[in-house]
Amino acid sequence: MGTDTDIDFMDYESARDYVLNFITTLKKTQKERSSVQEELYLWQNRAGLAEERLEPLLKKGAEERVAELEAKSGLLLQEEEDLTRKISILREKLKVIKIRPALSVDTLLGQTEMDSEDLLDKQIKEEEAKQALDALKKKIEQEGE
Repeated sequence: MGTDTDIDFMDYESARDYVLNFITTLKKTQKERSSVQEELYLWQNRAGLAEERLEPLLKKGAEERVAELEAKSGLLLQEEEDLTRKISILREKLKVIKIRPALSVDTLLGQTEMDSEDLLDKQIKEEEAKQALDALKKKIEQEGE
């Protein structure tokens, strides 16, 4: 499946548009295959009629067209299956991308709280060290007098 399902780096709006393009392509492919199936049915009937009327040249031409349409229909069916699998993967990834900003905000808030606590602890320790240093200076001054 490869890189066309790699949307993890995208923001939600871009990823959503990307997935919608895949869905649109799938719908077009399904419509095209349906049209090919209708044409295939028509040419199969023509081949049958040519056989009934003992027209070997017409029958051969109709059978060749049937073979072309069958091949084309098979390719379109394979493309539909590939697109369906990719869309399934992309939809799951899109769900993750949609909640990712909320997760990022929660993570940042948690980190900010931790940083704030660390900063507060650091400030308290610095203040305590400053008070201890001032007390020591005062004691030395008093002993020196």
